[in-house]
Amino acid sequence: MMHGWSGFSGGGFGGGFGGRRQFEEQYHCYSVAYADKSHLEKGDKILLPPSAFDTLARLQVDYPMLFRLTSTTDNKITHCGVLEFTAEEGTCYIPFWMMQNLLIEEGSVITVTNVSLPKASFVKLQPQSVDFLEISNPRAVLEHALRNFSVVTKGDVIQIPYNNKNYHLELKEVQPQDAACIIETDCNVDFDAPVGYKEPDYSANASASTGSASKDQMGERSSACPSPTTLSTTSTATNMEEDSKPQGTRIVNGQILRPDEPDPQPATSMLADKPGSTGVQQNAAIPVAAPQVDYWAVAAGDGARLDGKAPASLKDKEGNELDIRKLRAEAAARRAEAAAKTQISGSGKSLTGGEAPAPAESSSPSAPTSKRKTKVGSKYSRLKTSGVAFKGSANSFRK
Repeated sequence: MMHGWSGFSGGGFGGGFGGRRQFEEQYHCYSVAYADKSHLEKGDKILLPPSAFDTLARLQVDYPMLFRLTSTTDNKITHCGVLEFTAEEGTCYIPFWMMQNLLIEEGSVITVTNVSLPKASFVKLQPQSVDFLEISNPRAVLEHALRNFSVVTKGDVIQIPYNNKNYHLELKEVQPQDAACIIETDCNVDFDAPVGYKEPDYSANASASTGSASKDQMGERSSACPSPTTLSTTSTATNMEEDSKPQGTRIVNGQILRPDEPDPQPATSMLADKPGSTGVQQNAAIPVAAPQVDYWAVAAGDGARLDGKAPASLKDKEGNELDIRKLRAEAAARRAEAAAKTQISGSGKSLTGGEAPAPAESSSPSAPTSKRKTKVGSKYSRLKTSGVAFKGSANSFRK
């Protein structure tokens, strides 16, 4: 606990024994949000009334001006600096996280005393949440945040904003004493394990690896004496029940499948690992399953490459090279057969001479044809019978 210089309290001239006089006043405390200065939550600066500046100007105080804040109810103590002397008389504004350390509410009375503190040489911090471990460079973040601080006090929980999130750190140790100044000083910083952090159990992983190695060496015994688990038995039974259920008409990847049609197996190598990465997206409007090899032989042209290199030969699943000419000839024969079955216009027969199937009548009614004439402006246009665009004497060449 830090004590100020002994002497006369208050802010006037008084007789003494030649020692330094001390500033000590009581104010009603409010958070900096009441003064519309919420940005001061990033540091430990407070706002004092102008009368405090007049009193401090008459006293021989050390610079920078540092103050000890003491709660009148629980005697909680913290330290801070001052930013401005613009508060209303009888009031002071401090960051809300300092009010939490003092265990006070809005409007509570605190005692403000000026003090002189040494430079800090060592600070040990403990994050209050494991979320602090997600910061890639915590020392750089802490160094940048502490530029807004003047004093560190042992036992305080400071608040550091970073990346739209507030991180709280408790000051576990401060040297050379429980309160020290950190303005323009080189201070060593150490971190303690965050609250709720658990060390990884490396011994369990080592024992698991050792156990797997021993099972590999004793393969006969492992196969003779298996150790089934309840989870594996239950999941196997559930899968068997699901496989035994008949599947009805269903939609898979945008395709309607009948009960006798199997589900298409998607090519997992084409799927993207996560949204936005390389590969077929889960919501992409293209088929997930890869096309058959004959598609590339028929619909992919001659296989010419943009880089000018020779195209690779097409092979089936067994690795046998396919005859592209044969596949294209079969595709052409299928197209010719389909074209031969089409109906010749108005004859009712196909190209092969057989009866063409009757066209399916559409159940939907045809759209009614409008008998109205085209309206241009306020008039309806009519079909012009003359060969000229305008009528009148101007169209005649006779004088």
